Amino acid sequence: MMDAIQFIPHAKPMVFVDHLIEANDVFAIAELYIRPELMFCDADGLPTWASIELMAQTVSAYAGHKGQLQGAAPKVGFLLGTRKMQLPCAYFALGNTVSIRVEQYYLHEGLGQFHCEIKYQEHTFSAMLSVFEPAEFDGNIGNLG
Repeated sequence: MMDAIQFIPHAKPMVFVDHLIEANDVFAIAELYIRPELMFCDADGLPTWASIELMAQTVSAYAGHKGQLQGAAPKVGFLLGTRKMQLPCAYFALGNTVSIRVEQYYLHEGLGQFHCEIKYQEHTFSAMLSVFEPAEFDGNIGNLG
């Protein structure tokens, strides 16, 4: 189990992945403990509409882990969109842990697609995420390279 923050270019409070449990060339598994200090949490817990961010940050951790193995620092990536998002309940309750699995389906010249699943209690949340990691990025959206 590895601290996920070392693999993603985010800072608190915008971090939604606690640990990278497993990562290889094809997939990664991360987890998040649902706690009140998480951004977007309320008395009912974390709204499941935040699932897309949990999935995207797990993709980021996957890419950051692969990059770290090659001696590179975590890079900025962009979530382009999702399809086939399934949200079987409204909240992840406080005090529970969710498991997030992402599997690379396609990757070419920075453009990628990942099949993502979140396991929570008896529920499975799923989606396909399209992402883009530019070769170089200076912080200016108009200069994606």
